[in-house]
Amino acid sequence: MFQAAYGLAAARRLNVELKFDLSWYDEYSHHRQYILDRFKVNAAKATEKEIYDIVTCNASNFVSYRWNRFNRLTLKPYYQRPKVVESLEKFDINYTKIIDNTYVEGYFPSRDFFADQLGFVKDQLSFKTQPSETSRRFIEKIRTENAVAISFRLGDFLQTPFHNVASIEYYQRCIHYLAERYTDLRFYFFSDDLDWVKANFKTNHPMEFMDFNQPDYMEDLRLLTHFKFHIIPSSTFSWWGAFLAPDGGKVVLCPEHWLHPDKDMYKNHFGGKMVDYSHVLPAEWIKIPNIVAGDHYISK
Repeated sequence: MFQAAYGLAAARRLNVELKFDLSWYDEYSHHRQYILDRFKVNAAKATEKEIYDIVTCNASNFVSYRWNRFNRLTLKPYYQRPKVVESLEKFDINYTKIIDNTYVEGYFPSRDFFADQLGFVKDQLSFKTQPSETSRRFIEKIRTENAVAISFRLGDFLQTPFHNVASIEYYQRCIHYLAERYTDLRFYFFSDDLDWVKANFKTNHPMEFMDFNQPDYMEDLRLLTHFKFHIIPSSTFSWWGAFLAPDGGKVVLCPEHWLHPDKDMYKNHFGGKMVDYSHVLPAEWIKIPNIVAGDHYISK
């Protein structure tokens, strides 16, 4: 969704059409499903020919082709080349200055990449269908309570230590933070493994486990956007659930460290490079310590 938000904002700034390269799903759809068709997003699928023409600076004649390549590859700065690949080593706002006819590749995990188009992006990333009757009743219910969405990202994260940074104590600190400031809290649990959460996490506050939408996790995302209080792990799914919720009085508690601070732990995962995730978390979100000596991290 970060890539979509980046693209939507860039296309609107330039007043041009946005197209997505969906070829990744030809090989990896078993790992992650395409979800943007659930939203109002207005973007077409790019063809192989369209991608080739942009990346190679193709043109209708040889003179135009040579000029295009000289202009885009020599005269233009790195962020206005025909193919722009985000460097993860340093946050770079220059990526918001791309020009038309550009193929862009990256994660772009920061609100800053689309901050000037927030209203438009949020509208485009709103659901185009109505919630189910069960979801609608829950939405009405949580609007009348001090309802807290608390999310556990388990699954493959448990196999990657640089992602597995939300300890049991982190969640307890978040609950304590809210309990000191608000009354009558009710916690609604979301997870890709709710059975584990039910068996292993306890709190003295009222608890409800949101399992009625599974396996349609996009309906869980819809529900998340209706909560006022959020406790999130280092999960982009939870990030977007909190971000798309209305801003008035919203309280988001998030990990102080999005990835493990020991960068040697994960640089091999990113081709030997360090990764700068300092801009992932909005400044107004409340950072709760999550890498503390003696903490117990989730394992199975």
